[in-house]
Amino acid sequence: MKNLRSFPLGRVGCVLGIMNALLAIGFTVASLRYVRPEDCNRTCGAPEGTPCPSGACRIGEQRAGWPLPVFVDSPGGGSPTNGWGILGPEDPPIPQTFVLDVLFYSLLLWLLLFIIQVLRGQALPLRLIAMALPLTALLAAFLWFIYFAFGPFAHS
Repeated sequence: MKNLRSFPLGRVGCVLGIMNALLAIGFTVASLRYVRPEDCNRTCGAPEGTPCPSGACRIGEQRAGWPLPVFVDSPGGGSPTNGWGILGPEDPPIPQTFVLDVLFYSLLLWLLLFIIQVLRGQALPLRLIAMALPLTALLAAFLWFIYFAFGPFAHS
């Protein structure tokens, strides 16, 4: 507990930092449901430069995640061919954009907390945010490592 004294606002600042990191990761995971274009069911066979029919997408066009896509339909093809043009288990996630999305949501949450504190007439030390953001990025990277080590992409 003596180490918490160096953290801005002590125990309260530590709790705020942990809550911010967990909420930012939760918002990032929830943003993976944002899939664009939505209605891709098959690969678009139309020539380049012409629009695809409804329900079809070109390879690499469908993406999931916001503001940066974490999952992108892999343009590498492969088997099975019925998965071309749509997101599926064969499309690996992008760890860098996951961490950047977590930092984006973390900054939004800190900004919201900062505005609330200003409206209440209290000050939130900027040093707290400066210490918490790298810790949030490290937590997101660690969770990503755990996901790759033990999740569906782990090599047995």
